[in-house]
Amino acid sequence: MKLFSISKSLIIGMSVMVSMALTMNTAGAEGASSQAVSVIFDGIKSPLAAGYPYAENGITMIPFRIISGKLGTQSSWNAAAKALTLKQKENNIILTVGSSYAKVNGVPTALGAKVVQKDGMTMIPLTVVSDLLGAEVEVDELIQSVHIHTPGKELGKLDDFGRKIRTTNLPKNYKDYPYILEDIPNEMYEMKNTINYIVKRADTGANLYAIKRVTSEGIAKVINRMNIGYNLRLNVDYKTINPVEFAREVFKYENQSVSVRENYIREYAEWVKKNRIQIEGSIDPEPSVIYAPGTGDFRVRSKFRFRINSFTEYKDLMLDEYFSTTHYKNNERLKKGVWYEGYADIAVSTNYYNGDPFNHMTVDALSSLFENSIMYEVK
Repeated sequence: MKLFSISKSLIIGMSVMVSMALTMNTAGAEGASSQAVSVIFDGIKSPLAAGYPYAENGITMIPFRIISGKLGTQSSWNAAAKALTLKQKENNIILTVGSSYAKVNGVPTALGAKVVQKDGMTMIPLTVVSDLLGAEVEVDELIQSVHIHTPGKELGKLDDFGRKIRTTNLPKNYKDYPYILEDIPNEMYEMKNTINYIVKRADTGANLYAIKRVTSEGIAKVINRMNIGYNLRLNVDYKTINPVEFAREVFKYENQSVSVRENYIREYAEWVKKNRIQIEGSIDPEPSVIYAPGTGDFRVRSKFRFRINSFTEYKDLMLDEYFSTTHYKNNERLKKGVWYEGYADIAVSTNYYNGDPFNHMTVDALSSLFENSIMYEVK
């Protein structure tokens, strides 16, 4: 079953749809003011980097760079006035930083949210794209993604998530995957598998999809839970965290049947308060880069981005077993206030074996951004 397709029947109620909150159940993540959202423009996914799209207060915000020079628009920036002018055919649209109104041919038009600057990027409400620039927009709330499509443009072959498949410049191990995407670098595909890999029991993503052990519908459910679980883990603030609520929510999105684990999570949250820890970040799991290492779980390769903004003592900063037991003990210290990006194989598993396991599979308690990863300091 296709999870995504561009058609007039699906592009319904656009002005209502794009103003909907792409929200997650993040009751325990009290330090998080916004949630990262995936935006796919004409089959190409916006990378998890500075100026990444996000949802806040019920509005999806996207960086202008995503649509710059597209949808038949020309743009100019007035630095003194902090105003962005877009010209599209007969329309002249002026967006001003700090204003929730655009001027369309001189007429004030409500946007639903203010134009802002964040991470050095001009962020605009998604309503600009759908209501003012006439793009086709579809929201997939299950995997927290927004699809923007230039009307009438042919995109070629897409995967079930609306992304363009490529057939050239393939990674060396391309046969391990069900398909290769245009917006993923070969570095991510060619990254080594987990050190816990058991060859005789392992299986590639290509085979898992071929035998329908993994389906697009099933992995979409898992990705939703992964996003929620890691939104909790990567957005903590000592000023606002409630240890009991945080532990309850994180435990809900972990595969762990032993209740003592919830106590451990609560102790971590209490340490967050005591050690004045503040972290912000997101992950972007890739549904096509999944494999079974032979240890009973699955690994979903994910792009990640995080920054540790505050702490007193460099110890147990993250809810991550490999950070606590290996990373800082090996003197691999992360810098305060610096963004880190990279790829990690995140473990997902389930203790339920009746019916479809993907209805229950979620983040494994021992999943890590450090056990098997590539990590870069963002300069």
